[in-house]
Amino acid sequence: MERQIVDFRQDQAGDWAAVLDCWHGRHFRHDPPWVENPWVLSATGRASRIGKSTDCPKCEWIELPDGLRLERTTAEWNQDTIPAGIRRTHRVASGVWGRLRVLDGAVNFVFDDQFPGACDQPVSAGSHQLIPPDRPHHLVVGEPVRLVVDFLVRADHLG
Repeated sequence: MERQIVDFRQDQAGDWAAVLDCWHGRHFRHDPPWVENPWVLSATGRASRIGKSTDCPKCEWIELPDGLRLERTTAEWNQDTIPAGIRRTHRVASGVWGRLRVLDGAVNFVFDDQFPGACDQPVSAGSHQLIPPDRPHHLVVGEPVRLVVDFLVRADHLG
């Protein structure tokens, strides 16, 4: 899944990792002859990559990044009160992760894209479904259900 680079940081070994707008890190190394990324060695080179897109395998694997905190939780919805927009294709905002929590019953969660997991996935009582930022999805509700959606942001996000 394509993500934008928003910053760079060094890991404990001194290697540079891009901070992506999904809050995952992606290493970029200059290790000739295997990997050629000379731009990563200078502040100017790294700055030239801010705003550029790169692939984020961790989003495709639906791996929650470290350092997130709960910003808010929706009201509790049931099969009659779930907003119509949730049943149509929509996205969680950029930089925000969603976590669908089913309290009773079950729903089918559908990713509406070509990435892994792009199919109906049942989510039943006591379980949850993580939702990466900007990834199109919708819910299919066919039985009584109670659910909420949590929105997670970086711990240093002022919201």
